[in-house]
Amino acid sequence: MSRILAKNSLLTLIANLSFAFTNWLLIVVLAKMGDARFLGQFVLTLSVVSPIFLFFSLKLRTLLVVDLENEYSVEQYLATRFITSSIGLLIVLVVAASVFKNVPVVLFLLIGVFKWFDAWSELFYAYYHRAGHFMMATFCQSARSLLSIVAIFVSVFLDAPPLWVIIGWVAMSSLFCIIDGILFTRFRIKHEAVFTAWWQMFNVHYCVLTPMRIFRKYYTLSLSLVVGALFVYIPNFVLEKYAGIEAAGQFAAVSYFLVAGGLLINSVSQASSPKLSALVKANEWKHFQSLTLKMCLVGATIGLAGVMVACLFGHFFLLLFYNENIAQLSSEMVWILAAAAIRYIYIFIGTAMNSLKQFNTQTIIYTIGTASVLVACLVLVPTQGTLGAAKAMVIATAAECILFIFFFWKNGHKRQQIND
Repeated sequence: MSRILAKNSLLTLIANLSFAFTNWLLIVVLAKMGDARFLGQFVLTLSVVSPIFLFFSLKLRTLLVVDLENEYSVEQYLATRFITSSIGLLIVLVVAASVFKNVPVVLFLLIGVFKWFDAWSELFYAYYHRAGHFMMATFCQSARSLLSIVAIFVSVFLDAPPLWVIIGWVAMSSLFCIIDGILFTRFRIKHEAVFTAWWQMFNVHYCVLTPMRIFRKYYTLSLSLVVGALFVYIPNFVLEKYAGIEAAGQFAAVSYFLVAGGLLINSVSQASSPKLSALVKANEWKHFQSLTLKMCLVGATIGLAGVMVACLFGHFFLLLFYNENIAQLSSEMVWILAAAAIRYIYIFIGTAMNSLKQFNTQTIIYTIGTASVLVACLVLVPTQGTLGAAKAMVIATAAECILFIFFFWKNGHKRQQIND
């Protein structure tokens, strides 16, 4: 990897780790408070809200980074984010009021508001990445995470109820999103001498026609995001049905290590996306393959290290960070991190496919993987509980890994024949 790529990967890693640590700290605090039911309700809410917002995100972050030909203006991306995120929030409230009676509607509202503001900050950071200013993105995301951590600790110090801890976390993230918007506007003026036309978000062409065009063209990308996310959330739904909402919350606390590790891997992935897109545009296929392989090896190394730590110190860390009940899931932790190790390999193949705009292929793969984890959970969870859910993750990631390698090799073979 080039020195610039390594630097950008490190900066993105710092930003994503700060974000992951904040969310993980929130789960730790809720677990330490000892209210297993509320933790389960929080996890179930995330399991519902996150896929909805992922679908309506249209993965604009990736589209903005790889849009080197400026197919859409920045204002068009902003308008699309506004309308799609607002639709997502409305759907969350409808689902909360009509389907999930065992979770307070206010919890859905809070998580929905957090996701609405988070979607904006995500787009601002993607713009900085496209402009090559990774330091700016890292500074903003790290500062936001720091303020959120302060809000969580203040809530704990004041011995606030769990719901108020979440309110403080949401309020601080929402406040910093406004700061992000101001910094983004100033950044464009300073570096591009362009003033962001925010009022165009309410222009019919920008907030209606453009989102419809992007949705028609890239809806398969949104579907791949949703089915990919459901891979993590389906075990929570199945556990809630067969083992209770408390078991779902405890399993999610352990499986967050997979999510956090995914953010670590995505740091390198996000940093390499512009480089991979440039190699595709220059038709440098051999360099493209070489960079993808190196990143896969990085993912495999990180994944294997996680499995070793889980085998040796899993119970100790779960007891240290959570409580005695969750520490009993140390075997589940080993299986979960084994699934993570497999997934960290093919995440980079997915990034390479994004640069090639092979979104349909990824949708097929993630759909098969999600179907696999669902079937495996339905078979294993009723008899093995949380351990069955962890094993289901390994089965599904193995299936996805095989498919990713096959399709990437098949596409590479075709391109080499064309170049030769």
